[in-house]
Amino acid sequence: MGEITKLFKFIKPYKWYVILAAITMFIQVFASFYIPYLMAGIIDNALPTRAFDAVVRIGGIMLLFALAGIVSGLINTYASQRVSQYATADLRLDVFKRIQALSFKNVDELKQSRLITNATNDVMRVEMFFTMMLRIVLRAPLMVIVGLVLALGTSLRLSNVFFVTVPLLMVSIVIIMIFAYPRFKKVQLALDDLNNVSLENANAPQVVKSFVTQDFERGRYEKTNENYRKVNTGAETVMAFAEPVINLIFNIGVAGILFAGAYYLNRGELMSDGIPQVGLIMAFNAYSQQILIGLMMFAMVMIFLSRANVSAGRINEIYRTTIDLMNPEDGQTTNIDGHITFENVRFGYGDNGNLVLKDITFKINAGEKIGIIGSTGSGKSSLTYLIPRLYDAKGGSIKIDDINVTDFDIPTLRNQIGFVTQSATIFSGSVATNMMQGKEDADLESLEAAAKQALLHDFITDQKDGYNYLIKAKGVNLSGGQKQRLSIARAMIKQPKILIFDDATSAVDAQSEQKILNHIKALSYNPTLLLISQKISTVRKLDKILVLANDGTINGFGTHENLIRTSPVYQEIAASQLGLGGEYDVQG
Repeated sequence: MGEITKLFKFIKPYKWYVILAAITMFIQVFASFYIPYLMAGIIDNALPTRAFDAVVRIGGIMLLFALAGIVSGLINTYASQRVSQYATADLRLDVFKRIQALSFKNVDELKQSRLITNATNDVMRVEMFFTMMLRIVLRAPLMVIVGLVLALGTSLRLSNVFFVTVPLLMVSIVIIMIFAYPRFKKVQLALDDLNNVSLENANAPQVVKSFVTQDFERGRYEKTNENYRKVNTGAETVMAFAEPVINLIFNIGVAGILFAGAYYLNRGELMSDGIPQVGLIMAFNAYSQQILIGLMMFAMVMIFLSRANVSAGRINEIYRTTIDLMNPEDGQTTNIDGHITFENVRFGYGDNGNLVLKDITFKINAGEKIGIIGSTGSGKSSLTYLIPRLYDAKGGSIKIDDINVTDFDIPTLRNQIGFVTQSATIFSGSVATNMMQGKEDADLESLEAAAKQALLHDFITDQKDGYNYLIKAKGVNLSGGQKQRLSIARAMIKQPKILIFDDATSAVDAQSEQKILNHIKALSYNPTLLLISQKISTVRKLDKILVLANDGTINGFGTHENLIRTSPVYQEIAASQLGLGGEYDVQG
């Protein structure tokens, strides 16, 4: 229960609807109890004395209370639904914002599939509990308390039945919860695994199809799906077992009341002026049924609560996660020129991960065009992640214009850095909305300028809708080169002072690649460019080239002509790509 209560803060803004739900619930419960009380008066008093005017009068009052119960029930349903829907919408949005605030390291540790489950299935479980809380959680204790008071006031003798039924029901609830809670935790973990397999296959259909691994992936999904079925069946079995047990206890209570009523009538202890108090027995039976129904509701609520509490705990774990990459208070908001300095930088993924970068030291002047090259796994992308603080270094310092990146206001820093990832990420929407993620207030002139720099303008103008051309999810209606150009245009539109291309021109042809680089060199604001590439032909004409070795160290930093003589790693790459022999060509 402790985890779910931490999420009650999302209900507070709707406290007046909570109060309305509570009041109408009380009216509904009161009406449901008062009607049997009036019925008992008719049977035991009005009918034996043939007071038919009293029957009509009391019957009218019963009708009014029945209508009051119906109206209050409708209002309660509306109020509870409004609270649960609005509170859950706020929770879902807040969870999404929290996920956005997580660092890359946090996401790596929590796993993407688990975060998807948190934002969808776990929130849905909490929503179900919020709804039940105002419709059933309030009603169950009211029914039990009011019912017990009226039942005891009606007949102490018949109330002895409760000494059997109530303990039986409470013990059953406790046993069911003991078995249910750990099963619900396993269900959510199994759902994480199912989402993970689905996510991996949805994100890599080309790999699955090109390697003809559909059967393998289908088998992997089937295995994960079967595991989910087993653990979910185990949890649902507990809930399925709970219903007949509770119904059995309920029926035992009804039978006990009828048996006790017959016993006391036979002994003459439930008589009034020689007339059996049948109405009293009927009223007591109605009260006891309300009590048992209330206890049944309580039992079901506790089962749902245990499931919702598991989900709430998983959501709260996101809130409890320490975000390792925080925006500094009073962070620097100055405009940058683009000078970049690395001093003895070390970096690795995870708390105990191997170092990907070791003692990296270099300096780049503002406006320089730098190529970064090295074999796969040498840490090229990791190095560029540290500049906009997507990750923080394990040691050393990274400075921009002699200011440590950890001292910058993060939005200010990132707004001045254009980052084009190796794998183009395209969102559903128009060409314009994709580009305007780089600059929300971009006008048509800015869109056209960025599109021309990325060699995308001709494609856009060929479309009937132009910049309103709709792109499907993941850009499935674009070619690889078009997606990459759109990613480049999105980065260029913000006119960044530092521009990072993480092998971003690999999907375009050599001629287009050179045109894009020429556009960058001709820009009036002259950004600092860091271009990761696997090809020497791409980086050889840039101002300098940074060469990384497989062990995460710098193997060389200089011009193509210099590196071809001094860097063994660069020489090896040059020999494989340019077909050079013992004498290295140093001509452009």
